[in-house]
This record gives sequence, C-alpha cells and structure tokens, in this order.
Amino acid sequence: MVFFTGCETTTSRPYTASMHNIISLQTNLTKKGVKAGIGEFTQSSNIGQLTCRLMGPIDVGQGKPASEYIKSAIQTELFTAGVYSSSGDVLINGHLENLDFSSVSPAKWEIVFKVYSNKSDGFTVNTTYNFKTSYTAYKACENVADAFTPAVQQLISDIIAHPDFDKLLGR
Repeated sequence: MVFFTGCETTTSRPYTASMHNIISLQTNLTKKGVKAGIGEFTQSSNIGQLTCRLMGPIDVGQGKPASEYIKSAIQTELFTAGVYSSSGDVLINGHLENLDFSSVSPAKWEIVFKVYSNKSDGFTVNTTYNFKTSYTAYKACENVADAFTPAVQQLISDIIAHPDFDKLLGR
C-alpha cells in the first residue's frame, strides 16, 4: 500500500487599505505639509517559510517576501491618503525582524518591525494581532492566511500611533 501525502499552500489576500490608517496619515502628514516616499524594505534571514500544522506553507507575500508585502501595504496607505510622493522629503524604510503566528488558541500573528527614514534612526514596533482559529487544520490555516492583511493593517496603525512617528517624518 502506497500513501501519497502533499501539502497545500494557503495564500493571504491582497492588501486593502485601512480607513483608520488613511485618516491618521492624512491628519498627521497633511497638516504638517509632509509627503513621504518608500525606500528599502528588508527582512531578517531567520524568517523562513511559514508552515501551518500539517497543512503546508502559508504564503503571506503572494510569492514575494513578507517585507515586500509590508512595503506595498505602506505605499498603498500613503497613496490612498494622498500623502505619497516618490520624490518626497521623507523616505520611509523598514526591516522585518520577526514574523510568527499561532494557529491554535489563542491564535495570533506576531510582527516585529523596525521602521526608519532618511530623517530618523526610527523605532521598532511589536504588533500582535489576535484572530479566531478552528479545530481543523484546513480551516485554521485558512484563518491564519486571512488574518495576515488585518495584522499588517494593525502594524501600520501601530507605526502611525508610535510616539516617535513625528521624528520619523523629520518633525
């Protein structure tokens, strides 16, 4: 008797801008006359392929590194808020230091991200985003992938709300 086993890749959804983040960016940058661009985004070499239970890989970056997904998300938020400029005074950079999740209760994403700019050495945020899980591996892993977009939205919200966000903008 031969058994075939295989893994299924669960993919996160495309990023959608958060209305909360857009309003916060408009409030913080527009009134200060700041337009920001996007620079280099990297990630630690210890961030490998994320796997969920016995299901297989979780593709959070839709075929790209997770740091590129976060870069695109921040750019989307800036653009949607009307404060993005490829030639702006401020160039935002980032480094994904750690990315992990739990698919068992309490299910959560944990993101450690350093953000810096050409105006500031920046700061590090530790974001935890809780979500519901499931008993079955298939549904639990699907929930992990589905929760990545709101986890990144929370990460961006945490960056904007950080006390040193103004320094990041050179203010």
